Amino acid sequence: METVDVLVVGAGPGGSTTAYHLARHGLDVLLVEKSAFPREKVCGDGLTPRAVAALLRMGVDVTEPGFERIDGLRIYSRRTTLELRWPTLADFPPYGLVRPRGEFDELLARRAEKAGARLVERTEAVAPVFDDAGWVAGATLRTEDGAEREVRARFVVASDGAASRFATPAGVRRVEGRPIGIAARRYYRIERSPGPWLESWLDLWDGDAQLPGYGWLFPVADGTINLGAGLLDTFRGFKGVSARGVFDAFVRMLPAEWGIREETAVGPTLSGPLPTSLNRAPSAVPGLLLVGDAAGAVNPWNGEGIAYAMETGEIAADLLHEAVTTDRPALAHAYPTRLREAYGRYYFLGRQFVRLIGEPRIMRVLTDYGLPQAWLMRFALRVMGNLTDGPKGDLQDKLIYALERMAPAK
Repeated sequence: METVDVLVVGAGPGGSTTAYHLARHGLDVLLVEKSAFPREKVCGDGLTPRAVAALLRMGVDVTEPGFERIDGLRIYSRRTTLELRWPTLADFPPYGLVRPRGEFDELLARRAEKAGARLVERTEAVAPVFDDAGWVAGATLRTEDGAEREVRARFVVASDGAASRFATPAGVRRVEGRPIGIAARRYYRIERSPGPWLESWLDLWDGDAQLPGYGWLFPVADGTINLGAGLLDTFRGFKGVSARGVFDAFVRMLPAEWGIREETAVGPTLSGPLPTSLNRAPSAVPGLLLVGDAAGAVNPWNGEGIAYAMETGEIAADLLHEAVTTDRPALAHAYPTRLREAYGRYYFLGRQFVRLIGEPRIMRVLTDYGLPQAWLMRFALRVMGNLTDGPKGDLQDKLIYALERMAPAK
């Protein structure tokens, strides 16, 4: 029977980041992925400065071909268009990136492999294995040909995405009442390029009817664009619409001269869930930690998931390294507390925000009167992107920090 220090289930950004940081510390890490690279993932492909910072901590060369540099956000509404550059901060670079997930996920997995983790593709972790005390002590793995084997591990990390079926037998459940969203995206090859901007539409319309949700258009290094739309279940009328329906309405809303039509599409329209606000609990049970989408770590303010997948992976790796090297397994149980300290207040405020904008009248006031105010939107960009230097920063940082301190750590 094979035995490892840590078994990581799923080689998305969270799993590969966890494996990288553990392997770099010399631990024996097995990273299993049920698909084979390259593989497709429904995502906007956008990397904010927060995600770029996590990449730099992994030693990734973000200037290599395949990355598209992004200087800021261009926001559209019916009344205005606004361009906002990323802020200059001590803790984050002043730029973002775009890279398709089919390439990005493999890059991180190979980075983990190079650090010393063993990557096994086309292998699914079908169920956790429990010891006599009820701790998760490994997993049953199944290859594409149906062959099964058991791997024992001192700890297991579930990073198998939004559904995280692997963690369910260990008692992990969705936290009711926390926002969850859906999004759809499709690639197009058109002549228009947005330049070094992530483009975002905060109000979507189908004729004279305002739709719940938001839209995006992100440039990709190969000359294509990633076009998508998403919505959260806090929006009124959520149950009566679909991600595909909102996406189709968004396409109809865009100028015809941009050339976004069936003939310029590259591949099908795909959709997927957005689990936000740490909406799965517990995030750790004896022997098992959840990272990224498996923990529901998507930012409710802006739907960003990659940065938080990587950050939760780093937090998990830090605790697991200490637990293994000191032979104190209970240290890993501090993981939920670390997540609450890192994100609890910020995500609480985000949940209140998305409930407010779920009311069409409030959303209309924000888009009609808030968007034209450049100073307000610069502040909003930093809040929604979680881009501050905290209490030691400038006035905007201090205001954001004060707002967070007012919220309960939930």
